[in-house]
Amino acid sequence: MRTQQRADQACGRRRVLAELGIGEDEEQTRGPAGDRSRYSCHCPGCADAQWDIQRLKYWLCGRLAAFGADTAEVDQRIGIHRVDIAWRVGDRLYAIEVRGGPLDRALAQEHTARLREAGCDGVLWLCQPGYWVAHLPALGIADFAPPACDYLAESGVLDAEHSALAVPRREPFELRDFIRGWVTGEIVWGYRDEMTGGWATVTDWEHHTRTQAAVIARQRQELVNQRTALALSRKSVRDKQKQVMKLTARLERAEQDAQQQADSLADVSRKLADHNRVDMSLRATIRSLQQTISHWQLITYCAMMLIVTFVAAAMVVK
Repeated sequence: MRTQQRADQACGRRRVLAELGIGEDEEQTRGPAGDRSRYSCHCPGCADAQWDIQRLKYWLCGRLAAFGADTAEVDQRIGIHRVDIAWRVGDRLYAIEVRGGPLDRALAQEHTARLREAGCDGVLWLCQPGYWVAHLPALGIADFAPPACDYLAESGVLDAEHSALAVPRREPFELRDFIRGWVTGEIVWGYRDEMTGGWATVTDWEHHTRTQAAVIARQRQELVNQRTALALSRKSVRDKQKQVMKLTARLERAEQDAQQQADSLADVSRKLADHNRVDMSLRATIRSLQQTISHWQLITYCAMMLIVTFVAAAMVVK
């Protein structure tokens, strides 16, 4: 039973290869899987010997040629770097890398940079959907074995249909339509912010750029207004500082005047205290003199009474 299933699978495989124009001996000459998985995980789904990945590669070559590419070949080299698909239109050279598993973003970015240094005008990564898609010129393909080769890009495509800026497309995008737009130059990759980017039509990028330009112009005007308000605020602050300095100088002068008046009051208070002490001493002296005078008056009265008594006694005796 298993032998019959394997025979049926091999027959179907040869039939699809024949439809794609691929010979069995050509298929068998592909490179080893270990050479192709350096930029992704090492699971079997990332090897280029996998049937679904190879079918996608040759399907892409057929679509590229049908949509206007001058050449499109599988497993080629650009400089010293091997790529899954190298295709050319006019004097522009492009590369496509197909990975069935998750990507290592840093390694993929380094590989893309090396390909650009080697003369490649653009690189497309076809991989599973993930966070790495937004950081690379990539498309997230969830199903690498769809019926009738109806490949769909579930992530990586942007549009400006429902917003003022280019945002991720809500619905999957036909990979066939993407290849047509990429070859004709209608679809290009660009940055939507400082870190992430995506693929969108030139019209959507123009709309995105125009919206960003309007936002930048508005922010620039707001910045000018804020700078004007800041300059006015600084001028107001300087004026307030001058007023505060004047008031501080007045307060210092007032403090000096108050200190002088306090010193004058202290001197007057000391003088009053001295006068009070003198007054008290004089009053005590006057009281003692009055007491002395009173005593002398009593003595005088007594002496006169004695004299009168003696005089009267003498008159009586005579």
